[in-house]
Amino acid sequence: MTAAQTVDEIQAILDRLRGEVIATLQVLGINSLKSTSPLPEAVVGDAVERASVESRLVSISTSLHVIVFDLQRTGKLVWLENAQPYVMVAGASRPTVRLLLASGQGLDLTEPAKTKRVTVTVTTRA
Repeated sequence: MTAAQTVDEIQAILDRLRGEVIATLQVLGINSLKSTSPLPEAVVGDAVERASVESRLVSISTSLHVIVFDLQRTGKLVWLENAQPYVMVAGASRPTVRLLLASGQGLDLTEPAKTKRVTVTVTTRA
């Protein structure tokens, strides 16, 4: 089993998000979405104001919303230089979540096992 990403490794990836505009938030893991209102589509067009990690909880804040990813023990962030919406392909492993940015870059949240434990919660900022 590969070692879990450190907080510093995760934060280095998250630092790239600041100022980026969200194009799409795809929640691909069954049972990963833990909120129903607002839906992930609500964050489309939002600019990322800050992104941080604490105790494997990743928080991405925009002016209108907060997206929280719980990486659990084995979740990993992978930066994508050229991101496209995920399309099912036989034999390819599916990310649990894909965050696409208007710049064409993106971020995958992946897990090594078939049992998906990474969770996603989208809330409206007060």
